[in-house]
Amino acid sequence: MPKSVPLWWSNPSAILRYTVSVLSVAAAVVAGLLLDTQLNSAPFVSLFVCAIMFATWFGGVRPGLLATALSILAFDYYFVPPTHSLLVDGEEALRLVLFAITALFVFSFVAAQKSAADSLRRTRDDLRTAVHDLERINKALQAENAERKRAEQQVRQAERELQVTFDTIPVLAGSYQHDGSPDFVNRAWRDYTGLSVKELKDRRWETVIHPDDVARVESERRAHLATGMPFQTEQRLRSADGEYRWHFFSRVPLRDEDGNVVKWYGTGYDIEDRKRAEDALRRSKAQLTHAQSLSKTGSVGFKVATGEIVWSDEAARIYGYESDTKPSVELVLQRVHPDDIAIVQREIDRARQGEQEFDFELRLMMPDGTIKYVYALAHLLKDGGSDEIVGALMDITAAKQAQDALSKAQAELAHVTRVTSLGELAASIAHEVNQPLSAIVTNGAAGLRWLDRESPVLDEVRSSLESIIGDAKRASEVIHKIRSFSKKTNPEMTQLHINDVVDEAVSLIKREAFDHRVTMRLQLASGLPSVRGDRIQLQQVIFNLAINGVQAMTMVADRPRVLFIRTQLLEPDQVLVAVEDGGVGIEPENLNRLFSAFYTTKPNGLGMGLSICRSIIEAHGGRVWASRNSDRGMIFQFTISACGQDG
Repeated sequence: MPKSVPLWWSNPSAILRYTVSVLSVAAAVVAGLLLDTQLNSAPFVSLFVCAIMFATWFGGVRPGLLATALSILAFDYYFVPPTHSLLVDGEEALRLVLFAITALFVFSFVAAQKSAADSLRRTRDDLRTAVHDLERINKALQAENAERKRAEQQVRQAERELQVTFDTIPVLAGSYQHDGSPDFVNRAWRDYTGLSVKELKDRRWETVIHPDDVARVESERRAHLATGMPFQTEQRLRSADGEYRWHFFSRVPLRDEDGNVVKWYGTGYDIEDRKRAEDALRRSKAQLTHAQSLSKTGSVGFKVATGEIVWSDEAARIYGYESDTKPSVELVLQRVHPDDIAIVQREIDRARQGEQEFDFELRLMMPDGTIKYVYALAHLLKDGGSDEIVGALMDITAAKQAQDALSKAQAELAHVTRVTSLGELAASIAHEVNQPLSAIVTNGAAGLRWLDRESPVLDEVRSSLESIIGDAKRASEVIHKIRSFSKKTNPEMTQLHINDVVDEAVSLIKREAFDHRVTMRLQLASGLPSVRGDRIQLQQVIFNLAINGVQAMTMVADRPRVLFIRTQLLEPDQVLVAVEDGGVGIEPENLNRLFSAFYTTKPNGLGMGLSICRSIIEAHGGRVWASRNSDRGMIFQFTISACGQDG
């Protein structure tokens, strides 16, 4: 049974005990004074005795002793003449002494009784505690006995389960004597080899080891028995059906207190599939290495947190290092072209900031001064705190050189195309030049006539000369435009106003449009942002698209021949140029082929004009496309980036 909780008065605090002691004596004094005043009867001795008894019973020895002392002093002060004084007359001294003896006797008696009662209570509590402890010990013994029985049952069950587990685990397991001879093997061992424990003890186990492995296994076994060290080996083991498969065997010693080997325990498991996988992996790695060498592509890995780098043999070759060189950021930066170090550092910073996709080109400067162009493509693999960037490096030097050669060839072809187009527009060019030349001749003749008069009219002569100068400038501008359009120069990227480029291109084909009875209408948006590009190349794109539109309406006779050229702001960072004709159009299935090289719908066309247009626009970071008009004809459109965002 649990102990009862003590009431507050059974275990009062020290302050409360002393307070009760003082209050008891004070109550006795007050009661004695009241009785003496009201009834002329003062049983003060009895009152003080009661106060001493109560204080001693409630507070114990020290509070009782305090009450006794206070009672004696109060008795002397209030009730022994002379009153209200601690002095005692000779006659009253005996009375005070008798009271003091009585008070001390009562105090001693009550204190002894209190002590005896407390002792009895403590003895009773101790007995209760002992009974409770005995009951608890008895219950613990009963629980321990039940637990022991359960433990014995569990041990027996565990032994059975261990035996079952030992026999059913999918590995070959056994125990061996200190000399290495087997004394027990599990069912998996017996079922796989088809040998019993007795046959194993008779060294029949040697018959299931591959003949090529017997000598090696026996040598390793003797060595580990001699040293007492753990033993591991791989060997081919024959199954009951005669198939040899690779197994991994491991043995560990059991030692006594003196460190002597008393037993060996060993396991073996089938690694045939792992062996085949390793062989396949080696072949795959060799093939991958060969493929990387052929494609000039190397693989790399970069641990973001530590900066550790791993790379393939081909990646090391791309950087110009031996395949066994340990890579590092410092070695990588040593090979990076000085002008491209900022690119690599930017990508490293992006990786440390958590970016996941990486796609960039850089140049490597080899020790002999040659330049390599490398294309890097990588992805971030998140793995807790060990994030790693894996990717590929491709040596694109040959492709870069081929691209440069292709760009040069395209530039040559574009120049030929422009010159050919000007040849086709020879009549238009002659007309554009002849107009100002004819005007010059006319104005010159008029000026001479004004000079041949008896009184030359100098104002008219001056006017004729000014007209001659203006016409000469106009002819010069026409020639300048034609020379610029036909001149073979490298692309020059500058800030341009697209509307000015359109006007300059249109001025070259006005005569062609007039000869084909085509009306040209310009719808050029105002306030367009500047673009960044090559003036001549953009003129060629507009020129080609406009000429195609004019020629597409050659056979149109049932409707007006109108060619629209529009400019507008497509996006805050994109300017759109559209050329719309009213010709016969293109079949929908051929739209995707329009910008392919050598595809043409003209009987005598080369099929290079639109292909060149696409190359030029893509080189400017834009795109070009064609679509069928909602009514008739085609719309050719291209975009180019505005300078505010792209330049």
